[in-house]
Amino acid sequence: MNERLKILIIEDEKIVALDLKRRLSKLGYEITGMAANGQKALALISQAPPNIILMDIHIQGNMDGIEVASILQKTHSIPIIYLTAYSEEQTLIRAKATKPYGYLLKPFSDRELNIIIQVSIERYESDTLLKKSEQHLRLALEAAHMGTWEVARASHNIFMGKSPKGTLEPITDWESFFLTINENDKQRILNFIDKLCSKEGFSAEIEFSVNTHTEKSIWYKLYGKSFTNGDAGKHQVVGILQETTENRLARDRLAQAATVFRCSTEGIIILNKNRLVDCANDAFHSITKYREQNIKNKELPFLTHQSLGAVIYEELWQSVEKHGHWRGEIKVYKKNKEAMYIWLTIGLIPVEANRGRQFVVMISDITKIRETQKQLSHFAYYDNLTNLPNRMLTKDRLNQAIALATRDSFMLGVLFIDLDNFKRINDTFGHKQGDSLLCLLSKKMLSVLRQSDTLGRLSGDEFIAIATNIESHDALIKIAKKILDCVSEPVYIDSMEIIPSCSIGISVYPSHSDHSDHLIQMADTAMYEAKNNGRNNYAFYHPGLTQIAIHQLTRERELRQALINNEFLLHFQPQFSLDNRKITGVEALIRWMHPKQGLLSPAEIIPIAESSRLIIDIGNWVLMEACRQLHQWRIEGLDNLRMSVNVSIRQLADKDLQKYIASLLHQYSLPAHLLELEITESCLQNELIYITCLEQLKKLGILISIDDFGTGYSCLSSLKNLPIHRLKIDQSFIKGIPLDKNDCAIAAAILALSQKLNLQVTAEGIETRDQATFLISHGCFELQGYFFSKPVSPSQIPSLIREFPEKLTNLEF
Repeated sequence: MNERLKILIIEDEKIVALDLKRRLSKLGYEITGMAANGQKALALISQAPPNIILMDIHIQGNMDGIEVASILQKTHSIPIIYLTAYSEEQTLIRAKATKPYGYLLKPFSDRELNIIIQVSIERYESDTLLKKSEQHLRLALEAAHMGTWEVARASHNIFMGKSPKGTLEPITDWESFFLTINENDKQRILNFIDKLCSKEGFSAEIEFSVNTHTEKSIWYKLYGKSFTNGDAGKHQVVGILQETTENRLARDRLAQAATVFRCSTEGIIILNKNRLVDCANDAFHSITKYREQNIKNKELPFLTHQSLGAVIYEELWQSVEKHGHWRGEIKVYKKNKEAMYIWLTIGLIPVEANRGRQFVVMISDITKIRETQKQLSHFAYYDNLTNLPNRMLTKDRLNQAIALATRDSFMLGVLFIDLDNFKRINDTFGHKQGDSLLCLLSKKMLSVLRQSDTLGRLSGDEFIAIATNIESHDALIKIAKKILDCVSEPVYIDSMEIIPSCSIGISVYPSHSDHSDHLIQMADTAMYEAKNNGRNNYAFYHPGLTQIAIHQLTRERELRQALINNEFLLHFQPQFSLDNRKITGVEALIRWMHPKQGLLSPAEIIPIAESSRLIIDIGNWVLMEACRQLHQWRIEGLDNLRMSVNVSIRQLADKDLQKYIASLLHQYSLPAHLLELEITESCLQNELIYITCLEQLKKLGILISIDDFGTGYSCLSSLKNLPIHRLKIDQSFIKGIPLDKNDCAIAAAILALSQKLNLQVTAEGIETRDQATFLISHGCFELQGYFFSKPVSPSQIPSLIREFPEKLTNLEF
C-alpha cells in the first residue's frame, strides 16, 4: 500500500497504549485511535475503519478482546493482531477461533511488531485479491445478454431490437443511443458499419463504451455480418449488440488474478485432479528452492503421505473434500533440506461437473514469526539481563517445589535476597556498570547453589533462591552464609574496589506457610528485618514481623488521610543569638493532631513517610506552611526572622523542588535569604542529583545548613565546595558537655573547623547553663534547646522575641 497504514489500538492500560502509539508512529504508521473497551473500539471502527487492529485480549468492559474480534468478523473485514501477555491454552483456543493474522506475546521489540504487521497486511491483501479473483472468474462465466440490430442499406438507418430478457429495452433508437457512445469510439463504429454496408460477405465485431448519467461506463460489443438475401436478392447487414460490461470487468479481473499469481509474495500452486502439481508461481520456487522440473506432474513434496504422516494426511484431504478447504501450520523442508514453518491453505477450485477438479495451494513462510515467538516465550519467562528465571517462572517453580515437597514430605526454603545500597552504585558508576555487577553477582550466587535449587530475579536488585529438600534450618543458614560470602567478595568497577553486600530474608515450608505468595511475602518481610539489623545479614521470618509491617501500613494510610484532613500543624523552636542578644530564627517542626491519639511527635511521622513518596507530599506541606507563617509574622513586624525547614533526601531527588520553593517565595513575597533548608549529611555524598539540586537552590538565594553534623560521613571537600552556609552540632555531642572530654573535644573541633571555613554554627539540644557557657566560650553564639525554649505554637513566638533580652539578663550571660 502506498499510503500510510492506519492502525487502531485496543488496549486498556493507558501507559502501554501511549507507548505503543509512539512506537508505531516512529515506524511510520498512522494511528486512527485508541480504545480501552469494546464499545469504544466498535464506535471508532464504524466512524473510520482502520487497515489493521492491534488488540489486547484483556480489556475493560463487558467484552474482552476476543469477543470484540468475533463481532468484527461479522461486520468488517479487517485483519486483527493480538498483542497480549496471556498465553494460556484456553485463551489461545478462543483466540484461534477468531482467525487472527498474528499473536504476539508482550513484551516485544519494534522490529518484531513491524514484521508481524507487514506480514499480516501482505497476507490480508493476498486473501482479498484471491477472493476478488474468484468472484471475477464467476462473473466472467455468466451468460451474456444480447439484442439485435439491422441496417437498411439504402438509407443506412439502423433499427434496434430487444433481447428476450429486455437488456436493450432502454435503447429505443440508434440515434439516441449513438449520442451516448464515448467520443473516442464514435468514428470507429461509423467506419465499422460503413465497411459492413459496402462489403458483401464481410463479418466483424467491435467493442466500445457508453457514457451514463452516473459517470459509469457500460461496455457493448457490436457483432455484424453483411450478406445477400437469396430470396429478395438484396444486400443486408444484421448483427447482435451485446452488453459486455461484466465480461469486460471479468477480463480485467482475470488479468488482476494472473498478476497476483505472478507477483504474490506467497507461494501459489495449482494441483490437478490427481493432486499433482500443474503449475506454481515464482514465489513458491523462491521460498522452497524447488525448480519447476523438480515438481511438475509430481506430488507436492510436503503434502505427501510420508511428509505429513497418515493421520494429518487423511484429515487434510477429508476436510478439503467435505468443506472445500483446509488451513493449518506445518513444518516442512526446502529442497536444500533447510527446515521452515509455513501457513498452508488448500482450496478446491469449483468447476463444472463434467470437468476435472483442481486445487489451489497457498503457502506463507512464517519461520521468522515462529522464531520470534520462541524468543518472546523466552523473554516472557526469563530475565533479559541475567538470563535467570523471572518473577513469573520463579513463582511457577516455587509452586512445583511446594507440590513436590508436599508429596515427599520434605522442607524447602525461600531466600529473598536484596543487594545493599545498590542504587548508590548505579548513581555513582552508571546503569551499565550496575547491570554488569548484577550479572556478575547472579553468576556468583548460582555457583554456590545446588543444581536442584532455583535462583530467580524478581526486579532491580531483588533475587529469590528456592532451596528444596532441606533437612533443617541450619541447612538454610549454610546456604544464606554462602550467598553472603560470595556476594561480599571485592569486585573492581572503573579500577575502584567495591565490596558489595546483600540482606537475606528466609521463610520455610511448611512451618511458615504452604502458599507460594505467602512464602515470598514472608521472606521479603524478613529481608527488611535483616537490613534493620545492619545489612549484610540474614533473618528468618517470625509472626512479629508481620505485625510490624501491618503497623507501618496502617500508619502510612493514616498519614495519607491526615494530609487530606489537614491534621498536621507546625511548632517552632527559637534559635537564640547570645552575641546579638535576640532570637534570629526558628526551626519548623511538624506535629500530628491524631483524631484518637492526640498530639504526636515527628517520630510518628517521618520514618514512615521516608519509606514512601509520602515524604515529598508532607515535606512540601511543611515548606508551604512555614512560608505562610513567616509571611504572617512579617506582616506583624517581625522582618528579619529566619525560618529553618528540614528537607529529606527524597525531596532533594525531586526535580520539581526548586520550582516549588521559587513559587512559594513569590507567593508569600519572602526574601530568599530568610529561608534556610536543613539537610542531612547523607545528601553530601557524591551523588549528582543532590549536588545539582543544592546548586539550584543556591542560585535562588536559599541558605543551606547541615543538620546533626558529625553523625554522618561528610568529607571536608563537601564542606569546602558545596553551597553550605551553616553547621548544626548534633545534640548527641552536646549532651555530655562539660563532663565528657570526648564530647567537649568534638564540639570544640567542629567550632574551630567552621571558623576556618567561614561557616556559621548553631548548637542544638542545649539543656543546661554549663553546656551553653562552654559553647559560648569556644565561639558558638547561636544556641537552640529546651534550656531556652521548647518548640511552641506560632502565636507564642512574638512574645518570646520581645521577652528574650530580659530573660537573657536574668540568665546572666
